[in-house]
Amino acid sequence: MSKRRVKEAATQPPELTGIAQLLSEMPEATLDLHGYTGPQARLRVRDFLTTHSQISAGSVVHVITGKGSGSKGRGVLLELTRDLLEGEAANHVDEYAGMLGGGGWVVRVK
Repeated sequence: MSKRRVKEAATQPPELTGIAQLLSEMPEATLDLHGYTGPQARLRVRDFLTTHSQISAGSVVHVITGKGSGSKGRGVLLELTRDLLEGEAANHVDEYAGMLGGGGWVVRVK
């Protein structure tokens, strides 16, 4: 029996930490910015993060920007949102990471 217990323990996945943990969590809410201009998106993201930091601090939210296939280089909204997460809205952001596939951000609000 002891061999069986050892084998079962070995099959347990490692505990997720850091960015892996953040990316694995289900979002409390999602903001989709498709179709928004830069100024519109800035207001929406700021309001979205402020609201969710007040009503669900510690939760994970997604901000969908799209990949910016209509733009030269990286997407305008993707860059704008990153700048907000690091600057103007940073007091509402505990941590963030780029979504797998590159079309948005996963954010844990304070």
